[in-house]
Amino acid sequence: MIIESLVATAVVFLLIVIITQVAFVVVAQSTARTAVSAAARRAGRPGSASAVEQQRLAEELGSVVPGASDIVATVEYDEAGVAASAVIRWVPPGPDLIPITLRVTAHAPLVVPP
Repeated sequence: MIIESLVATAVVFLLIVIITQVAFVVVAQSTARTAVSAAARRAGRPGSASAVEQQRLAEELGSVVPGASDIVATVEYDEAGVAASAVIRWVPPGPDLIPITLRVTAHAPLVVPP
């Protein structure tokens, strides 16, 4: 009876950890998607530089994405517009059960002054 109660308690705590980590990864993915999309729109403005926008995106992701550890941000220009992307190594709160990598990409058109 006591062993069954301990096993049930352990299973409940494990489920709580998994549900919490899933909720945090959803928040981290959504926040990263928003930040990368904003970076692509900013980079599409006249006079913006790729290196500056990459640095700004990496700093922004580090401050707004909960649990971001290794961030690789890129901003690339082509004739169709701007492509911003980020690869983030995400560390969940609590135990790090499996390695999670978030990959986010956004595209925006170049802004042409009138």
